[in-house]
Amino acid sequence: QFLKDHRDSKAPTVINEYFALVTKYLVPLEEAYRDKPVFPIREDGSIFMSLGAYRDHLLGETLRQAFKNAASPDKLFVGAVVQNCFGIDVTCRTGVEVKGQDEHGRPITKISDREPDVNGIEQFCDDPEYTKYCDSGQIRALYVNETESNGPTTARYFASKLWGGETYFLQADAHLRFAPEWDRLYTEEAKAAKSYPKAVLSAYPPGFSEGDPPYKGGTVGTRLCTCAFSTSDVEHHIIRINTGGTCGENANAPTQIAYIAAGFFFARAEFLTDVPFDPFLPWCFMGEEIALSLRAWTN
Repeated sequence: QFLKDHRDSKAPTVINEYFALVTKYLVPLEEAYRDKPVFPIREDGSIFMSLGAYRDHLLGETLRQAFKNAASPDKLFVGAVVQNCFGIDVTCRTGVEVKGQDEHGRPITKISDREPDVNGIEQFCDDPEYTKYCDSGQIRALYVNETESNGPTTARYFASKLWGGETYFLQADAHLRFAPEWDRLYTEEAKAAKSYPKAVLSAYPPGFSEGDPPYKGGTVGTRLCTCAFSTSDVEHHIIRINTGGTCGENANAPTQIAYIAAGFFFARAEFLTDVPFDPFLPWCFMGEEIALSLRAWTN
């Protein structure tokens, strides 16, 4: 509402107003549960999957893949922050689309009207094969108008608040495919790490196309071991994480890396107490993983 009433406000004014709201409404919750979990952690092998979805048409398929390929789907719980254009009192628009090239070879772009975004939660819950997981309370969702989205860090903060005492915490992007029995494999791999129960498994997941056959697993993970200052003026010379090769194919246990990928990491739920998500990071994209990694190493 502040942005609607003060459209000409400068960035410092907007960010200070935002921080004032966080201090008033969210900080008391953070202080009340500082260094302790909101719920007792259940030792039943359950997994909470945190998803921040921004107008993502693959959210429903990601949920299907996760439950279909889980060894114990009855122990999988999801907290999704769905940031969509719902078409309520507004006309939905596309992002910037490339429609062709001009005579000089430069891209011709256009923003067009479009139908409201697909609701991936509804897609999943309306599928007779998966309805039971919604009826049992294993899907928790927070809906946000895409015009009110404050970036991935804010979405992940609120998604983490949908955790309900599950043993493990998994944060992922809302456009993934899962290998058979992925939940069992990640649980076993976490326990095999030397630093368990403080271990954090993380990598940039392999890419895929929507027409690809079912994922069978076996992809060698990337090692997030290097970084460099960006040379782009747009990014203000921030630090960018880079992959430093791949993990050994025949490793008996996870090996140490320097950084956490915000788009995929797996840990025990104590992570939420040790490294609680920061509500003071609106509109942050580049730098999210550096901040998360530093806080995980130093707490």
